[in-house]
Amino acid sequence: MTAPRILTLYSSGRTTKSASRELADRLSRGLAGDADAIVTRDLVANPLPFVDEAFVDAAFTPPSTRTEAQIEALRVSTEVMDELMAVDHVVIATPMYNYSIPAALKAWIDLVARANETFRYVFDDGDPYVEGLVKNKTVWVVMPTGGTALGSEIDYATGYLKFVLGFMGMKDVRFIDAAGWREFDDARKDALREELKALAASA
Repeated sequence: MTAPRILTLYSSGRTTKSASRELADRLSRGLAGDADAIVTRDLVANPLPFVDEAFVDAAFTPPSTRTEAQIEALRVSTEVMDELMAVDHVVIATPMYNYSIPAALKAWIDLVARANETFRYVFDDGDPYVEGLVKNKTVWVVMPTGGTALGSEIDYATGYLKFVLGFMGMKDVRFIDAAGWREFDDARKDALREELKALAASA
Protein backbone atom coordinates (compact mmCIF):
# COMPACT_ATOMS: atom_id res chain seq x y z
CA MET A 1 0.00 0.00 0.00
CA THR A 2 1.41 3.38 -1.00
CA ALA A 3 2.00 5.81 1.87
CA PRO A 4 -0.22 8.90 1.80
CA ARG A 5 1.54 11.94 0.40
CA ILE A 6 1.65 14.97 2.68
CA LEU A 7 2.28 18.65 1.97
CA THR A 8 3.25 20.53 5.14
CA LEU A 9 3.18 24.32 5.06
CA TYR A 10 4.86 26.40 7.77
CA SER A 11 3.78 30.02 8.17
CA SER A 12 4.89 30.96 11.68
CA GLY A 13 7.47 33.71 12.04
CA ARG A 14 9.08 31.56 14.70
CA THR A 15 11.49 28.94 13.46
CA THR A 16 12.31 27.70 16.96
CA LYS A 17 9.88 27.16 19.83
CA SER A 18 7.01 27.29 17.34
CA ALA A 19 3.96 25.41 18.57
CA SER A 20 2.38 25.27 15.12
CA ARG A 21 5.53 23.79 13.57
CA GLU A 22 5.96 21.22 16.33
CA LEU A 23 2.36 20.05 16.21
CA ALA A 24 2.22 20.03 12.41
CA ASP A 25 5.39 17.94 12.22
CA ARG A 26 3.93 15.44 14.66
CA LEU A 27 0.69 15.21 12.68
CA SER A 28 2.47 14.97 9.31
CA ARG A 29 4.69 12.13 10.47
CA GLY A 30 1.68 10.27 11.81
CA LEU A 31 -0.28 10.70 8.59
CA ALA A 32 2.57 9.72 6.29
CA GLY A 33 4.17 6.81 8.08
CA ASP A 34 7.13 7.45 5.77
CA ALA A 35 9.23 10.60 5.98
CA ASP A 36 9.91 10.41 2.25
CA ALA A 37 6.19 10.96 1.62
CA ILE A 38 6.27 14.41 3.23
CA VAL A 39 6.93 17.55 1.20
CA THR A 40 7.57 20.64 3.32
CA ARG A 41 7.39 24.26 2.28
CA ASP A 42 8.51 26.93 4.73
CA LEU A 43 6.64 30.04 3.68
CA VAL A 44 8.68 32.24 6.02
CA ALA A 45 12.22 30.97 5.43
CA ASN A 46 11.51 30.88 1.68
CA PRO A 47 8.78 33.48 1.13
CA LEU A 48 6.65 33.37 -1.97
CA PRO A 49 6.21 36.41 -4.21
CA PHE A 50 3.09 38.51 -3.92
CA VAL A 51 0.74 38.78 -6.86
CA ASP A 52 1.78 41.65 -9.14
CA GLU A 53 0.76 43.09 -12.50
CA ALA A 54 2.86 40.63 -14.50
CA PHE A 55 1.22 37.72 -12.68
CA VAL A 56 -2.30 39.03 -13.26
CA ASP A 57 -1.68 39.68 -16.96
CA ALA A 58 -0.24 36.18 -17.40
CA ALA A 59 -2.98 34.44 -15.43
CA PHE A 60 -5.69 36.01 -17.59
CA THR A 61 -3.93 35.19 -20.85
CA PRO A 62 -4.98 31.90 -22.48
CA PRO A 63 -2.23 29.30 -21.92
CA SER A 64 -1.81 28.73 -25.65
CA THR A 65 -0.86 32.37 -26.25
CA ARG A 66 1.33 33.08 -23.23
CA THR A 67 4.77 34.46 -23.91
CA GLU A 68 7.92 33.10 -22.29
CA ALA A 69 7.86 36.09 -19.94
CA GLN A 70 4.29 35.30 -18.91
CA ILE A 71 5.10 31.65 -18.34
CA GLU A 72 7.97 32.77 -16.11
CA ALA A 73 5.64 35.15 -14.23
CA LEU A 74 3.50 32.13 -13.35
CA ARG A 75 6.36 29.73 -12.68
CA VAL A 76 6.25 29.81 -8.87
CA SER A 77 2.46 29.67 -8.88
CA THR A 78 2.55 26.61 -11.13
CA GLU A 79 5.14 24.99 -8.88
CA VAL A 80 3.07 25.39 -5.71
CA MET A 81 -0.09 24.29 -7.51
CA ASP A 82 1.65 21.14 -8.72
CA GLU A 83 2.79 20.42 -5.15
CA LEU A 84 -0.77 20.77 -3.93
CA MET A 85 -2.28 18.59 -6.62
CA ALA A 86 0.22 15.76 -6.01
CA VAL A 87 -0.64 15.08 -2.35
CA ASP A 88 -3.39 13.40 -0.35
CA HIS A 89 -3.19 15.54 2.80
CA VAL A 90 -2.26 19.17 3.38
CA VAL A 91 -1.08 20.14 6.86
CA ILE A 92 -1.08 23.89 7.41
CA ALA A 93 0.89 25.08 10.42
CA THR A 94 -0.30 28.58 11.14
CA PRO A 95 -0.53 30.86 14.12
CA MET A 96 -3.23 33.50 14.34
CA TYR A 97 -1.74 36.95 13.71
CA ASN A 98 -3.92 39.94 14.53
CA TYR A 99 -7.01 37.73 14.45
CA SER A 100 -6.29 36.38 10.96
CA ILE A 101 -3.66 34.41 9.03
CA PRO A 102 -0.02 35.40 8.41
CA ALA A 103 0.81 37.21 5.17
CA ALA A 104 3.11 34.33 4.21
CA LEU A 105 0.16 31.92 4.12
CA LYS A 106 -2.04 34.41 2.26
CA ALA A 107 0.66 34.66 -0.42
CA TRP A 108 0.49 30.88 -0.90
CA ILE A 109 -3.30 30.99 -1.20
CA ASP A 110 -3.13 33.79 -3.78
CA LEU A 111 -0.71 31.76 -5.90
CA VAL A 112 -2.64 28.48 -5.80
CA ALA A 113 -6.10 29.98 -6.33
CA ARG A 114 -6.01 30.29 -10.12
CA ALA A 115 -9.00 30.19 -12.45
CA ASN A 116 -9.13 27.11 -14.70
CA GLU A 117 -6.37 25.50 -12.63
CA THR A 118 -7.69 25.02 -9.09
CA PHE A 119 -11.22 26.30 -9.72
CA ARG A 120 -13.35 27.19 -12.72
CA TYR A 121 -16.43 29.23 -13.48
CA VAL A 122 -19.28 27.15 -14.87
CA PHE A 123 -21.92 28.75 -17.04
CA ASP A 124 -24.92 26.59 -17.88
CA ASP A 125 -28.64 27.13 -18.30
CA GLY A 126 -28.96 28.06 -14.66
CA ASP A 127 -27.02 30.53 -12.57
CA PRO A 128 -23.24 30.50 -13.03
CA TYR A 129 -21.29 28.86 -10.24
CA VAL A 130 -17.75 28.01 -9.21
CA GLU A 131 -16.44 24.45 -9.30
CA GLY A 132 -13.41 23.61 -7.19
CA LEU A 133 -10.87 21.46 -9.01
CA VAL A 134 -8.70 20.36 -6.05
CA LYS A 135 -10.45 17.14 -5.09
CA ASN A 136 -9.93 14.19 -2.74
CA LYS A 137 -7.71 15.91 -0.19
CA THR A 138 -7.93 16.37 3.55
CA VAL A 139 -6.64 19.65 4.92
CA TRP A 140 -5.48 19.85 8.52
CA VAL A 141 -5.03 23.33 9.96
CA VAL A 142 -2.92 23.37 13.11
CA MET A 143 -3.62 26.70 14.76
CA PRO A 144 -2.24 27.74 18.14
CA THR A 145 -3.30 31.19 19.30
CA GLY A 146 -2.35 33.53 22.09
CA GLY A 147 -5.79 33.04 23.57
CA THR A 148 -8.29 33.92 20.85
CA ALA A 149 -10.87 31.15 20.73
CA LEU A 150 -11.33 29.49 17.35
CA GLY A 151 -14.79 30.24 16.02
CA SER A 152 -15.24 33.30 18.22
CA GLU A 153 -16.50 36.61 16.83
CA ILE A 154 -12.93 37.94 16.65
CA ASP A 155 -11.55 34.90 14.82
CA TYR A 156 -11.19 35.99 11.19
CA ALA A 157 -8.89 33.11 10.30
CA THR A 158 -10.81 29.83 10.47
CA GLY A 159 -13.88 30.96 8.55
CA TYR A 160 -11.74 32.43 5.79
CA LEU A 161 -9.58 29.32 5.47
CA LYS A 162 -12.59 27.00 5.39
CA PHE A 163 -14.21 29.11 2.69
CA VAL A 164 -11.22 29.73 0.42
CA LEU A 165 -9.99 26.13 0.59
CA GLY A 166 -13.51 24.88 -0.08
CA PHE A 167 -13.77 27.31 -3.00
CA MET A 168 -10.91 25.39 -4.61
CA GLY A 169 -12.58 22.05 -3.90
CA MET A 170 -11.01 21.15 -0.55
CA LYS A 171 -14.16 20.61 1.47
CA ASP A 172 -12.67 18.39 4.17
CA VAL A 173 -10.92 20.99 6.35
CA ARG A 174 -10.13 19.95 9.92
CA PHE A 175 -8.90 22.41 12.53
CA ILE A 176 -6.58 21.38 15.34
CA ASP A 177 -7.57 23.77 18.09
CA ALA A 178 -4.56 24.85 20.15
CA ALA A 179 -6.01 28.18 21.25
CA GLY A 180 -4.18 29.45 24.32
CA TRP A 181 -1.27 27.02 23.82
CA ARG A 182 1.14 29.22 25.78
CA GLU A 183 -1.02 28.80 28.85
CA PHE A 184 -1.27 25.00 28.57
CA ASP A 185 0.42 23.02 31.29
CA ASP A 186 2.57 20.03 30.33
CA ALA A 187 -0.25 17.55 30.84
CA ARG A 188 -2.56 19.42 28.50
CA LYS A 189 0.14 19.77 25.85
CA ASP A 190 0.87 16.06 26.06
CA ALA A 191 -2.84 15.31 25.74
CA LEU A 192 -3.04 17.31 22.52
CA ARG A 193 0.03 15.53 21.16
CA GLU A 194 -1.64 12.19 21.87
CA GLU A 195 -4.82 13.43 20.22
CA LEU A 196 -2.84 14.22 17.07
CA LYS A 197 -1.43 10.69 17.08
CA ALA A 198 -4.93 9.25 17.30
CA LEU A 199 -6.26 11.53 14.56
CA ALA A 200 -3.44 10.55 12.23
CA ALA A 201 -3.97 6.86 12.92
CA SER A 202 -7.67 7.09 12.10
CA ALA A 203 -7.30 9.23 8.95
